[in-house]
Amino acid sequence: MAEEKKTRIEADIESLEQGIFTGEEGGDERSSPHKDFVASIAIAALGAFAMVLSVQLEAPESVLTAPGLLPFVTGASLILMAIGLFLKTKNRYGVEEMMKSEGAGAISAYLAEPESRRTLMLMLVVFAYVMVLGQMDLDLRFKTSFYTFRFSGFELISIPVIFFILRFFWRSSLINCFLVAVGIVVFLAVVFRDGFQILLPGSG
Repeated sequence: MAEEKKTRIEADIESLEQGIFTGEEGGDERSSPHKDFVASIAIAALGAFAMVLSVQLEAPESVLTAPGLLPFVTGASLILMAIGLFLKTKNRYGVEEMMKSEGAGAISAYLAEPESRRTLMLMLVVFAYVMVLGQMDLDLRFKTSFYTFRFSGFELISIPVIFFILRFFWRSSLINCFLVAVGIVVFLAVVFRDGFQILLPGSG
């Protein structure tokens, strides 16, 4: 009789007990040392790219209020995570195992996995988001007696991008994805713009 397929939670619990994480799909395919090595390089490159773009944004008052502060910190966090992944893989498997590659076959096998394609899609969306947001220059204001409401390029670009990501990965209803996307973006805008007095990218 064929072995009954484990649920995602059961597979994750079993893999964590063994000290190995099988991934979101919970399948038999586990991340190889070479995949982790390549992933650490890609994540570090993405973080460095975000940091380079962030320092190119204008800082009208000071570094603490610069619109590039948030993406700079995010990029630095990605680099730190990439370093952590690299060191963890190196200590567990060694450099030789990390450098072993299956060549073009590994790329085909990577793209054949649904989770890998979704990860690649997310990277492309984030890259396009950063590029488009860096070109925005919009800052609309509506003053009232108690608060000045603002709508900038950050909200204009971030809401549809997060909506797409949620719809693609979460697969909830359209209204749920839209409400969560709006809530996240508005929350971040209020916290950083009004709480920390930091200009957001795309706000001119």
